[in-house]
Amino acid sequence: MTSWEESPLKVRQPNPEARGRLRERPPLSLIVLSFVLALLYWGYTVSEEKSLKDVSVPLEFTNVPKDRIVVGENLPRLVTVEIKGSPEMLRRVREEDVDAKVDVGKLQLGPQVLEIGQEDIRLPSSVSFVRVLPGVLHFTLERKVTETLPLAPRFTGHVARGKQVLGWSIDPPNTRIEGPESIVHRMHDAPTQPVSLEGRSQDFQTPVVPTFSDTEISVLDLGPYTLNVRIGERRSQRTIGPIPIKVLHAKYPVVLEPTTLKVMVDGPFSLVRTLTPQDLVAEVDVTGLKPSNQAYQLRPAVRFTSTNLAAQVEITSWIQRFVGVKVLKPGQTAEPLPAPLPAGGELP
Repeated sequence: MTSWEESPLKVRQPNPEARGRLRERPPLSLIVLSFVLALLYWGYTVSEEKSLKDVSVPLEFTNVPKDRIVVGENLPRLVTVEIKGSPEMLRRVREEDVDAKVDVGKLQLGPQVLEIGQEDIRLPSSVSFVRVLPGVLHFTLERKVTETLPLAPRFTGHVARGKQVLGWSIDPPNTRIEGPESIVHRMHDAPTQPVSLEGRSQDFQTPVVPTFSDTEISVLDLGPYTLNVRIGERRSQRTIGPIPIKVLHAKYPVVLEPTTLKVMVDGPFSLVRTLTPQDLVAEVDVTGLKPSNQAYQLRPAVRFTSTNLAAQVEITSWIQRFVGVKVLKPGQTAEPLPAPLPAGGELP
């Protein structure tokens, strides 16, 4: 018989003293300590779950077709993303770690109401999404159009006393812009940045750039652009008259109605105030007109007697625009003419 068969199995009996010690309760201090630790852990865990942080990030629209543009008067440029996580993780989150991107690739033209959800927000894996404000976007998806517009300067301030802006030009005169159809089609020109005239008394040049208050407008032609401004003596308008109307090339007696007219001029103040009726000539040419019972209606020619005056002062209009001319037969007695055509006075 083998040794293990000969040896009876030894069963270890529990020690009565050890059994008594197992039944003994742990000390009260240990219980209290365990409870306090559990309470602290629970408080720490709860506090971590309630740690929140707001992060403001730019709102970006993705998959916008090349011929479309997003427009909205109250459309926010930034959105606030509320995130949750441990205080340590939240402290590590920076603005560049969070993105707010809204996909508009499948939207149709027209007004849109779109809700921003968790799928539109990119976050670090260590934090979780709570909400985003605003949560709903109102905007319009419009056609993007291109237009060529003339440039127009925006002047500020006042030129020197006795001076005024006589004219301006921009080289090149036009620029191309791109933007929403509803905005571009309402525009008549492309304004520049403000250009100060304060205290200026002489002609000047300055570089300018197209500037728009609507952020949706883009300038395609970046220039450079040069503004040329002419400054001279303050101009004045004045009515001069009466000026006698002369008859040219008359073969027969002629009766005029009216026999004088008044002329409106525009030019440098110091020169315009010295003008007299003798500085102007009004004429009607009756070449080829034959005697008739009906009066001819002729337009008088008005000019300065001096070419120097003509170079500096402009004739803007006169009254009457037409003159009644009756050509008489030899020996015929003149009769009063009917009233001439209504006064116009404007140059054609």
